[in-house]
Amino acid sequence: MRFMLRNAIWAIASFSLCGGWQEAIAQSPTAQTPPARLTAPRLFPEKTLAYIRVDDVATLKADMQKSSLGKLGNDEQLKPILMEFYGSLVRTTEQMQEQIGLNLDELLSIPSGEMAIAVLPNERGRARVDRQRGNSESNSDDENTEEVRVEFEGPAVAILLDAGDEISSVQVLLQRVETAAADRMEHLEKPIGRLTLHRYQNTERAREQFAYFIDGGVMVGCTDANYVEELANVWLGNASSDRKTLADNRKFTQIMSRCVGTEGERPHVSFFADPLAMVRQFAPRNAGTTMVMAMLPALGIDGIEAVGGSWIVAPPDFDSISHFHLLLASPRRAILGLLRPKSGSTTPEDWVPDTVASYSTINWDLLSTLDAIERLYNQFRGENALEEQVFRGINDRLELDFRKDILENLEGRITILQGFVRPVRINSGSNVYAIRLKNPEYVKSNVLPKLLGQIESRTEVFSKTFGELKVNVFEPGRQPENVDAPIRQPEICITFIDDYVVISDSEYMIRQLADVLNGSTAPLKESLEYQLIADRIAAQLQDKECSAISYARPEESLQLFYELARDPKNRERLREVADNNGFFQALLAALDKHELPPFSVISKYLAPSGGYLVDDETGLHYMTFSLRRE
Repeated sequence: MRFMLRNAIWAIASFSLCGGWQEAIAQSPTAQTPPARLTAPRLFPEKTLAYIRVDDVATLKADMQKSSLGKLGNDEQLKPILMEFYGSLVRTTEQMQEQIGLNLDELLSIPSGEMAIAVLPNERGRARVDRQRGNSESNSDDENTEEVRVEFEGPAVAILLDAGDEISSVQVLLQRVETAAADRMEHLEKPIGRLTLHRYQNTERAREQFAYFIDGGVMVGCTDANYVEELANVWLGNASSDRKTLADNRKFTQIMSRCVGTEGERPHVSFFADPLAMVRQFAPRNAGTTMVMAMLPALGIDGIEAVGGSWIVAPPDFDSISHFHLLLASPRRAILGLLRPKSGSTTPEDWVPDTVASYSTINWDLLSTLDAIERLYNQFRGENALEEQVFRGINDRLELDFRKDILENLEGRITILQGFVRPVRINSGSNVYAIRLKNPEYVKSNVLPKLLGQIESRTEVFSKTFGELKVNVFEPGRQPENVDAPIRQPEICITFIDDYVVISDSEYMIRQLADVLNGSTAPLKESLEYQLIADRIAAQLQDKECSAISYARPEESLQLFYELARDPKNRERLREVADNNGFFQALLAALDKHELPPFSVISKYLAPSGGYLVDDETGLHYMTFSLRRE
């Protein structure tokens, strides 16, 4: 029964997080929420291990309609394709109705208000004790001898689902599951105030259970019946005054305070997790686990206090905003000492073209990270172990001093670009990695020749010129040229631009950089779209420097999939894997019956996106956002 419930809950959660972009689905009724009803943070216990929550599914669907995704789904030229896709998907999942009593439409319409799923701790330290009457030869003379087996009972999973007027569909689902499991599950009922607690207990395995109650269109359930009884009392206001909830958890509130909108908007979706508490709960209780847990402080991993984040749809002036926060203890020790982002310039370099699909750059204190690695390694392997056991072998193989010639020559800024090689293939995405050096001339004259010598022993290296750039090119695993091959052959390119060593996996991207240097392509930093992103980042940072930024033009990535979808050869490849996949079958049905409109119909809804990383006293915070097309 738990397996069926878990899949049903997952289907509901998946829709709630990404649904609402189709008119046929978006018209779910709004739940009538009792004024004094507890929300999930006020219901779940303070030491909740992990949690994900949709604040209000109906509001999320409505706001999704205002987003670029919602506008895209309602476009008159795209709507027939999307409706055909959805209709085909419903038809391919008809067998689901036979199993759970609901079709796809009915299942997706269930959540209309708040929905949350949480992993709760086994605070009671319970262990399941099975007493079995002995039947071996050693106890055959004493029929009353019992064998005691102790098995650890792990964390529980709880759900809060506000279904509003659709609560009857939830009851249909529960009744169907009860009928399917009637031969091995016992159904018990217990009144608690105005509530009725329903408990399903496996008649053979006491640990397998599920319990729930329903009140005012809201279902609260858990895989631990004792927890449901506790939650029911909290729901009714009968909990003790000293009971603390997730809303009282300092880690939770500290993270959530950083994850609101630019104008204080509440997140549509939020999540939280306490990784170390989860490890302690899920790890088996034995000598090996005890030893590992005892090592965590020495490794500094106990400094990871929590992680969390949020997703906000269609706030003022934005299409969406996302937050991710890693809450760290201070000072950072051992492994956490490796996390050394530093503030610095994030303005795109002069040679970055405005044609890139994405751009990201980060400033990192690489020497401090290296020192932390060395201290940690030597702590476990002995004095000077990293130098003797690792660096010495690399030095001998490369015939250079790896620490001095390479690591200590890194300035700390790393930039990554992405573009798409034409003609479009499955792996058309191509990356450029640019690493800033303290002494590029030394690396160019003394280090690169030795590295190329190692490469030339395996494959031929060519020297090519692209405008002002002199580039070393080699093709690992080179195959005969085949223009119809679905996979492109990578071309590893190495060159130097200003203080950077630049490495790419295609000549196409190197040509893009050369075009900026010769003036035939404009630099990214002068792009209006980039300026819009940079201005929003500066406003959030209040003109302070950050450690990293990102910039992306989603239409570039989407165009790749668009062109692949239009290619008959790719459709045939998709058809080959669609036989047992309802999603691909529905997608093919939609593409076969309707011609895709020009890409300009899609691209007009897509706006650039950006993000930034800051390192502060509480940990690392990463915010991403996309702009809105009016």
